[in-house]
Amino acid sequence: MELLLNYLFAAGVVFSHIFGYAFSIISLFFIYKNWDDLKREKIFQLICVFLVYGFILAVFSGDRKIAFDEMFNYAASWLPPFVLGYYVVNETKKYKIILTNITVFSVIVFLSVLAYYGLFYKEIFGMPLAGSGLYGHINAFLWHISLGAMCVMISSITFILFLFRQDLSKNQKKILFALSVFFAVSLFLTGSRGYYIAGFITYVAIFAFYFYKTKRIKEIFMFALLSGLIIGIIYSKNTFIQQRVQNTSISHEGSLKTRINGYKIAFAIFKNNPLFGVGPRQSVKQKEFIEISQDYSDGARHLHSMYINLLADFGLTGIVIFVFLLFHIFKRLVNSYKTNNSLLALALIFCWISLLIGDNFDTVLRGPRVAMDYFWITGLVLGGTLAKNKKEEKNNEEQK
Repeated sequence: MELLLNYLFAAGVVFSHIFGYAFSIISLFFIYKNWDDLKREKIFQLICVFLVYGFILAVFSGDRKIAFDEMFNYAASWLPPFVLGYYVVNETKKYKIILTNITVFSVIVFLSVLAYYGLFYKEIFGMPLAGSGLYGHINAFLWHISLGAMCVMISSITFILFLFRQDLSKNQKKILFALSVFFAVSLFLTGSRGYYIAGFITYVAIFAFYFYKTKRIKEIFMFALLSGLIIGIIYSKNTFIQQRVQNTSISHEGSLKTRINGYKIAFAIFKNNPLFGVGPRQSVKQKEFIEISQDYSDGARHLHSMYINLLADFGLTGIVIFVFLLFHIFKRLVNSYKTNNSLLALALIFCWISLLIGDNFDTVLRGPRVAMDYFWITGLVLGGTLAKNKKEEKNNEEQK
């Protein structure tokens, strides 16, 4: 049942986070099967600590309804997907499940690119594949910033597998290379400048790591050359993206002013509420601070940076819990790569780096879609590794 739920999640979440909610929450009914490992998993523990802390803050928040809605969003986007992925311990099945997700997502993004150029419907059942006018970018059923995050994630996974996996056929390597280039180009078509930055840094980091490990540059040169050539051609013909890039300055771009003003609001709130903040999603409801900026009102959902949003809503206590959570995510992924030679763990290290860079400019980790994918795949990659490590330690002790 748990394996089937992972396949359903892998395919369904691409179409809507509602499917992600449904399939991952159902998995909680079987949590007892994996409880021995989960209760020892620091990532699981820290997710629970953050959620309990947030719900306690919600009780004392000014607008409890919004506060509880925000915490239910965090809870549903972090905990059930992680638990769902954690059920899978077989490495071959992990690859098949992730391949299912990548395949379905690739089809939807491909249709979005066709729609962007007028070769397919821009909407299906009211869900956007591509926008027009001011928001003339691909969507793939997502907000363009979330799609940018997903494009970097998928391209990082496919590129790492292309570079490092040795048991692939030539055709398999060609497919992985093509997907890597396709998602790098698709990232450009999202118009997400925050993930332009995150993607560039992430690709450079992958290049540097690959060169360090192999002393080869042919593959990374091919990727950079082909991706750069296609992106250059698109840029030269695309006035919308030219406008997005050229207007990236405080004097010309309203969204940059909004983000800068968000920092002002967050630090003003922090001075008054340093330890515990003002409560989940209460920062955009503080009228005395909102007066600092005309860009925020009661209708705003966040302060356009995960970190200042956490600082204002959850205070230093929330930031510390979040940092410990990230530390243990990276620690476990690094250990899984070194101990089990998991290329999926290696890929996820770069994926998380890209997300943490991108969330300087938005709050996709709040959920639902991108956060769900990240915690689900992290759980999927780490599932069974604690038990395996414990068994190996026991064998080593017996041999001594």
